[in-house]
Formats: sequence, structure tokens, C-alpha cells
Amino acid sequence: MRKEEYNLYVFNSTHHALKAEQVLKDNEYQLMMVPIPTEITADCGTAIKLDIEDEQGALSVLTEANVQLAGYYKVIQDKLEKRIIKLG
Repeated sequence: MRKEEYNLYVFNSTHHALKAEQVLKDNEYQLMMVPIPTEITADCGTAIKLDIEDEQGALSVLTEANVQLAGYYKVIQDKLEKRIIKLG
């Protein structure tokens, strides 16, 4: 497995996760809905995975659409090691 870095957006409700998915897709972001890793605690079991480059634009779009985030993280997966850094 090669090194992979991405951002993970986590929500406290499924409603906000689904709203975020639609808002980001409407703004032409390429995303993937994924289960929340066990290292992260949130009420909703689903997160949105986005490229690192999309961070600032995605946060602006979500804030403008009144989507409530439980947090967002940078995930670095390198072979068997996974690091999760809370960004907000």
C-alpha cells in the first residue's frame, strides 16, 4: 500500500452528513462516503473523505450551507501505520 493522505469530515447526525454530501456534489467536489474510523468518536457513523487540496474550499461551502461539522481531520495512511490529526 502506498502512502495516502486525505481529509475526513465528521458529523453528529446523518442528516448533516447527507446534506454535506449533496452540497459538496452540487459544487463539483469528488468525495467518498466512508465509515468513521474507530479512532474518531461521533454520533453519526458516516464521514466524507476528500482530497487534501479541497480543504479550504469545502469548509467554506459547508459553512455557507449551514452544515454542522463534529470535526475534520487529516488522515495519513502509510503502509500499516495510520495517523489521524484533528484540524478543527
